Amino acid sequence: MPCEHGHGFPLLEFGESLGQDRRYKIVRKLGWGMNSSTWLVYDQQSQTYLALKALTGHCTQCVQKGLSWELKALTRVSSPPHKHCLQLKDSFTIPGKGSAGSHLCLVTSLLAGDLKSVWGPRLPLPLAKRILLHTLRGLAHAHRSGVVHTDLKPDNIFIGNVMLTGDIDSLLQANSSRRHEAEASYDGIVQAAVSQPLPGPSLEDGMSRTYVLADFGSAQPIDQHLTDLITAESLRPPEIWLGGPWNEKVDIWTFGCLVFELVVGTRLFVPEPKTVENVALDATESVLYQMMCFTQEDFTAENLQVSSRAGQWFNLTCNLKKGPRLLNYEYADIIDRYKVASRTDAESMGTLLKRCLRLDPSERPSAEDLLSDAWFSG
Repeated sequence: MPCEHGHGFPLLEFGESLGQDRRYKIVRKLGWGMNSSTWLVYDQQSQTYLALKALTGHCTQCVQKGLSWELKALTRVSSPPHKHCLQLKDSFTIPGKGSAGSHLCLVTSLLAGDLKSVWGPRLPLPLAKRILLHTLRGLAHAHRSGVVHTDLKPDNIFIGNVMLTGDIDSLLQANSSRRHEAEASYDGIVQAAVSQPLPGPSLEDGMSRTYVLADFGSAQPIDQHLTDLITAESLRPPEIWLGGPWNEKVDIWTFGCLVFELVVGTRLFVPEPKTVENVALDATESVLYQMMCFTQEDFTAENLQVSSRAGQWFNLTCNLKKGPRLLNYEYADIIDRYKVASRTDAESMGTLLKRCLRLDPSERPSAEDLLSDAWFSG
């Protein structure tokens, strides 16, 4: 399909050289997503391996029209660089083949896969703490740089690469780059490259790795919003559900949800229709109800008055119109049910969740403040 229809993936060849002075040699495909594909490249100037993210033609158009802020966000968080944020090394645009359109290419540090693809949803407590602390450091750096990530999730937290150039050379010799069988496409017959990510570490080795906040494709400036529809639904903060004003504190709510998800292995908030004592709630009412039960807070009149969609679900007394009976859930008790931490750790983790998950964004701490939370000690 052409880029005008939201597709336009790059057709890159193994051995092809891109960039100024044909500096970056395409070695293999590491992976792909809805808006881009990522490739292992050999930097013939520094004689090291890096990653190259090639945006689809459609997404490249969005960057050119000012509808996507990824390049500017990466530029900000890379100046100065921070070891817990993805580092941009170079960028350039290449002409596409067929109807794909042109492609913005982002050359970045090389990483070893994301949490979701390497390990899955639930992690040992010490490893989860290490990952979350490193992520929080990256988030604090992004916020200091004026960047809101808006899409914090396991898919976008990556494992630092420890393979040296010689190690990667050996890997490539033992497991050569491959292509799928030929198939028909909008522009004729193509052979897509097989995704072959670098090997991820074992859970035991994970305690010696560095973790990196990556994929700034949905990032936005703190003071200027390109869209208000942000964050995966189960991690989405209340102000986004309600259509209220927002800032970098959306990342703090999402971080709190991630703490629970990585330790317990399941979502804290489930935005699905729910019936509470014969009161039928739609998906949005349900998640707002869950938020009130878990935080044991009420939405204030000040918050609801500045939220464009609040009137759909709340009355003038700041209660849900359908009046479901609110329950009080204690985080430590919920964590205890899953047998993933001692009672002391569950209580300490519950305290951290209470700090992050405040209905009023102004009551949430900054990422910098959270770095000294007692849950991370030791």
